[in-house]
Amino acid sequence: MKSMTLGIGLLVGGLLAGSSALAQGGGHDHPTHAGKHEPASQEQKTEIKLQTTCPVMGGAIDKHLYVDHEGKRVYICCKGCEAPLKKDPAKYIKALEAEGITVAKLQTECPVMGGAIDKALYVDHAGKRIYVCCQGCIATVQKDPAKTIKSMEAAGVALHPAVKDAKPAEPKKEAVGHEGHKH
Repeated sequence: MKSMTLGIGLLVGGLLAGSSALAQGGGHDHPTHAGKHEPASQEQKTEIKLQTTCPVMGGAIDKHLYVDHEGKRVYICCKGCEAPLKKDPAKYIKALEAEGITVAKLQTECPVMGGAIDKALYVDHAGKRIYVCCQGCIATVQKDPAKTIKSMEAAGVALHPAVKDAKPAEPKKEAVGHEGHKH
C-alpha cells in the first residue's frame, strides 16, 4: 500500500510540475497578453554597448552628426570628422566593433510586429520617425511613442529624423492588408 501511495504521489507531483511548466510558457512560444508579437532576435540577447565617442577624434558624439554606411550609423563629434569617416567607413566601424561597441543599425523592422517596415507608414515623435509595417501598427505606436523610441534606441536602432510638414498615414478603422497580424 505504501508503494502505491508513493507512486500516486509521484504521478500527481509530476503532473502538477508539468502543468506549472505549461502555465509558464513550457518551452513554446505564446503571444504576449497585449496580443502583440515581440520577436526575439539574436541582437536582443547580446549585451548592447552604445557608441558615445567619435571613432575619428575620440570626442563625445553629437547625435545630429553621423554617417550611414551599409545599414549602420556611425556618430561623430564634429563636421571635421565626416570626411575621414566617409573615406573609409568600414575601417571605423570595424574599430568600434573591436572595442565591443554596438554600432547603431538603421531601422528595418517594425517595433510592433517585427516585420519589414513600410516607409510610407510612420509615427513622428520628438523629432524622430518610427516606421511600422502596416496601418494597424500605427495606433499601437501612437499609444506611447516615447516608450517605443526608448526601447528601440536601447537596442541600438538609429531612427531617422522626423521631416517637418510631413503627414503620416492615419490608422484606418479597418486595417487593410493586415491579415496575419494580431494586435
